[in-house]
Amino acid sequence: MTISVSELNSDHETDAPFAKKVLTARTLAGYTVEQLAVTCGLTTTEIHALEDGTDSDPSRIRRVAAALHIPVE
Repeated sequence: MTISVSELNSDHETDAPFAKKVLTARTLAGYTVEQLAVTCGLTTTEIHALEDGTDSDPSRIRRVAAALHIPVE
């Protein structure tokens, strides 16, 4: 699984192709939102926003991808 940060658009959930990948990767890794937030140094609100596509900040996506060992395009 690769998370793309090159096609970001935070206007709508469906416009964030990375959102479902973040959620899927977190679930497969066995992390709760709280655990991933601590691992990444982000807040639970920021993790939720990445997972629902309302946040598309490349630096946050990279932090989550690094924590979940997911390559970033």
